Parts: sequence; C-alpha cells; structure tokens
Amino acid sequence: MNLDEREAGLIALINAYRDDTCRTLLDAARAQASAVLGRTYRAERHRLHARIVAERADARARIHAARAEHDTRARTGGERAATRLLTSAWPRLRQRLAARWAAPDTRREWAVSALDQARRVLPDGLWTIRHAPGWSAAEWQPLAADLAAERTTEPRFIADGALAAGLTITSGGALLDASLEGLLKDRARLEARLLALLTLEPGAVERTTR
Repeated sequence: MNLDEREAGLIALINAYRDDTCRTLLDAARAQASAVLGRTYRAERHRLHARIVAERADARARIHAARAEHDTRARTGGERAATRLLTSAWPRLRQRLAARWAAPDTRREWAVSALDQARRVLPDGLWTIRHAPGWSAAEWQPLAADLAAERTTEPRFIADGALAAGLTITSGGALLDASLEGLLKDRARLEARLLALLTLEPGAVERTTR
C-alpha cells in the first residue's frame, strides 16, 4: 500500500470517527432536549392543573357563599313571616278553644274526651275533677253517674275559678290536665303544628278549632 492509499484510509477513518462522534453528541443533545422539554411540559401542566383546581375551588367557594347568603336571607325572611303568623294565630287559637268550652255541645265533647283519656292512664280510686265555672251539674251529672257505675269510688266534681276553660282530673297523685292552659302548655310543639297547618292551607286553624 502506497502513501496515497494509507493517507486516504486514515482520512476515511477520521471521517467515520467524526460521524460517530457527531451522532453520539446529537443523540445526547436530543435526549437532553427531550428531557428538558418533558420536564418543562410536566411543570407547566402541573402549574396549569393547580391553577385550574384553585380557580374551581374559588368558584365553588363563591357559589357556596352566594347560596349561603341566599339561604340565610330566605330563612330569615321565612322566620320573620312565621313569627308574624304565629303571633297573630296563637291568640285566635286560645279564643277558639275557649269558645269550644263555652258551647254546651263542644264542652261535652271536650269533657268526654278528657275522661276517656283518664280511664286509660289514671289509677282507680277517688277521682277529683276540677272544671272551669259555668259547667252546670245538670251537664256533668250523667258523666259522673257513668264513672260511678264503673269505678270503686264516686268521683268529685269541683268548680275551680282558676281554670279559664276545660278540666283537670287527679287520682292517687297523678294528674291529667285537660284545661285550656294544660292543652296549650307545650307551646313549641303546638306552634310547629300550627305553622304546618297555616303553611299548608290558610283556613286550617279555624277548621281545626271548630
């Protein structure tokens, strides 16, 4: 092999080494660029996701606050309306109940209902029945006769000026309070029921107290 041939072979070897080195460097550069782009993309995607999550949370918080404010205003308005309604209805309920006791027919219904309850819950023995004035002996004597026939001791009927309407029945230390005040004692429960009736149908209170 002459000098020219050796020189040409050496140049070819150098060129091949150069090409391999360039390819290696380019591949490394591409890999590094890809990694940088990947990291940048992931970082941007993470930041975008975090921003979206934050904006959604902020939007939900604003919506929740708006709903809470709306509900509070509605509840406050509803409570005020309910208070006005009950303030107006409660005296009318008392008046209607008092009117029922004042009328002989509904007074008898009231007394019979109270005595039926007493039969279920009060012990045998002496029953003391205190009633609002105005309930004549002619009205309560038939009821007293029925009680005397079924019990061991004849009941006592006593007019009590402290009662505005209705009656109370005591026996052996137990008390059944069917007076006007006794019926209205659990005001919270009655107001809830009254409010439900008034909300469902405007004329309900008058009908239920007739």
